[in-house]
Amino acid sequence: MNKISISESGVLFGEFALENIFQIEKLLTDLNYGDGINKVEFVLKQESIKPAILFVEAKSSIPRESDIFFEEIKLKMVHSLSLWFSLVSGRHSLLQSSLVKNLKSLSNLKLPIKLILVIPTIPDQVLEQINQKFRKSLEVERKIWDIDYSHILVLNESRAKKYKLIGQVC
Repeated sequence: MNKISISESGVLFGEFALENIFQIEKLLTDLNYGDGINKVEFVLKQESIKPAILFVEAKSSIPRESDIFFEEIKLKMVHSLSLWFSLVSGRHSLLQSSLVKNLKSLSNLKLPIKLILVIPTIPDQVLEQINQKFRKSLEVERKIWDIDYSHILVLNESRAKKYKLIGQVC
C-alpha cells in the first residue's frame, strides 16, 4: 500500500494511504484551477472503528485579528466541502478523475464529516477557547451539513498526534 506524508505549516501530516487522501489544495494549484476557490490542505477518509471524512487545514499561528482569520478558514472548509461533494455526486466532470478511490463512493456522503484546523503551537490552556470560536464561526454550516458539534476541532501538535494526523513537527 502506497503512503504519503504532507509537510505544511511546520507539521508533517501522515503517513496516509494514497487511496484515502485528496490533496485538494495541491491539485487545484497544480492545475491552475480554482482562482477564488478557498481550499483546505487535504480531505482524508478516516478508516477506523468509526469511519469519517476529514477536512484538514493547517496554520502555523492565529493572527491578532482572529475574526477575519476564522472567516477565512470557514470559507476554506465550505468551499472544499462543496467541491468534494460535487465530485462524489458526479456533478464536476473536469476534476472527477482526480478524486482518489476511497473518496469516490456515494456511501461516503453519509459518513460523519469532521472539520479540523491544526495549529501546532497553540497551548493546551487556550485550546478550548479557540475551539469555541472556531465552532461558532461554523455554526450555520454545521446545521446545513448536519455536522456534529464535537466534529469541528482545533488541534495543537500533541492532540493532532493523538488524532493520528501528524507524525512529527518539521
